[in-house]
Amino acid sequence: MPGRRATTLLLCGAVLAPGLTGCAWPGSFGDTPAPPAAAPAALPKYYDPAPLVTDVRARTRLDGGSTLSVAGTLTHDGTTVPVTGDGALRVDQAGDAPAVRLLLRSGPSGAVAQSTEIIRIGGRTWLRPGDGGWGEAGRVPLPPELMTHATLAANVAAGVDPLGAVARYPDAVLVAAADDDAVDGTPTVHYTLVVDLVRAAATETDPARRAALQAQQRAGLTRLSAEIWVDAERRPLRSRVRQQLPDGAALDVLVRYDGWGAPITIEPPVRG
Repeated sequence: MPGRRATTLLLCGAVLAPGLTGCAWPGSFGDTPAPPAAAPAALPKYYDPAPLVTDVRARTRLDGGSTLSVAGTLTHDGTTVPVTGDGALRVDQAGDAPAVRLLLRSGPSGAVAQSTEIIRIGGRTWLRPGDGGWGEAGRVPLPPELMTHATLAANVAAGVDPLGAVARYPDAVLVAAADDDAVDGTPTVHYTLVVDLVRAAATETDPARRAALQAQQRAGLTRLSAEIWVDAERRPLRSRVRQQLPDGAALDVLVRYDGWGAPITIEPPVRG
């Protein structure tokens, strides 16, 4: 039926004219469809926490340190405010806690953020709230209006060690999940690690740490979780810090490590 065929071709041409789509099919223009892109190979996964901690620690000690950034939220009494920061971490070759330098900012959107700079080296911590001078925690008192933010900064700085929450208690940790993921396009494995506080307290030899763990148990907390994203070279690219602060506020931030191997120098501040 010549008339019907002419009508069909006319309609097809009307659809194709604006965007050149509609009546085409694979191979209709003489080219062969490209094969689908191959999915990236999944990275090997750890299901035993001990070798995971050992290998990540070895990699970070080899690299020596990294720049880092922090982004997340602080929620208190139903109000949530953004928390951001940037700084660096230097890994201790002897296995002690890493040195940390961090400038942390928080406050309601649209308002001037409150800031605290903090340096942690070994068991010592120095703080500089806002535009003030440096003072060592425990030795220089802070005004009450600055104490809350200084406490927030100290807790974040203590949490930026990517395995700090679990490395101390290898016999009390289990790998709860190991999922394929990516950080800024780099393939990673996203690990969720769970610490049994009862077992951790039983193995803790430091009286102050053991007392803190037992206090958490009395408050009804029996487990802590930690999250870390590890790439193919066993470098941590991201970690998550979730804490309940002394004033009842809930902290939830992601720490991004974006410069492993960079030369990092962290020294005690010049007071003033």
